Amino acid sequence: MSVIKTDLVASFGDFYLEEGQNMDRLKSAIRLPSVTPSFAKPLITESDVYRSANVVLGEIVQQFQKAFTTKGDLDFKPNEIRLRNAKVDISLYPDDLKASWLGFLASLKEEERAKWPIIRFALENEIVPQIPHDLETKAYFNGVYVAPTPGTPGTAAGTMDGVKKLLDDGLTATTMNAVALTAAPTVSNIFDGVEEFADSFDAALSGTKMRVYMSATWLRRYFRDKRNTHGTDINYTTTGIQYVDFMPNVELVGLPSMEGSDYIWASPVDNFVHLRKVNGMKTPRVEESKRECFLMLDWSEGIGFLYNQLVYVYKPVVV
Repeated sequence: MSVIKTDLVASFGDFYLEEGQNMDRLKSAIRLPSVTPSFAKPLITESDVYRSANVVLGEIVQQFQKAFTTKGDLDFKPNEIRLRNAKVDISLYPDDLKASWLGFLASLKEEERAKWPIIRFALENEIVPQIPHDLETKAYFNGVYVAPTPGTPGTAAGTMDGVKKLLDDGLTATTMNAVALTAAPTVSNIFDGVEEFADSFDAALSGTKMRVYMSATWLRRYFRDKRNTHGTDINYTTTGIQYVDFMPNVELVGLPSMEGSDYIWASPVDNFVHLRKVNGMKTPRVEESKRECFLMLDWSEGIGFLYNQLVYVYKPVVV
């Protein structure tokens, strides 16, 4: 990480002038929190792989007869969710702040540069908030795990397999339920499309709490299409609008991680999980060597489904 102050020096000069400036005058960009995992059931594990077995029992009921006629098999199908190790490595030279308006982030009294104000500011105001933003916008939905290249920094999108990759793999393996809609969603038919999608759920799930996920943009379009279609109805109301009509167990969720995607998917609430290691995210570590400071942080996490057969997916056709 470089401290880039080119524009600041060009405007404010290459010197430090005490004029009461402080951290309140440093305005950071807006970042997204971790939204996608907040809708997943949290699970803690000590392993790099969370393994479970999906049990399938077929029809067992039959007509009566005196003879014993055995029927029914218990089929155990393997299922696993991988946790991936992710990290943040940042280095900077605190002395770069000298001879600039940013001089208040340096220190004239503290010899140990790892204790200069810039380090705390960078950690608390920039680095820590950037982690969930990177994961939400690049990994939780669109991520595809890529093994690291030795000596080369990786990408946020390469840290884990995101939901889209899991859905695509499930559809390819036919372990998830592919939902075909009468027409591709548009701003004028998304309300009917979502209802058609929800109607594809197995009747056995009628009492199970489900969530239907789409991008936040598509969810807004759904609400607007519903308003435009039924807004003049005498019984139209926005109460309970977050649920599919006549299906109080089916909640609608718009995910920032899915922005730009036309996928629609659904699963029982407890089937979508977010896994972390027992020790969670370690405390950031700061080291100093030869006037350079190093900030390091690492953790393991993964997302997935406990039972693929309970996942429903509308995958848009790529033209």
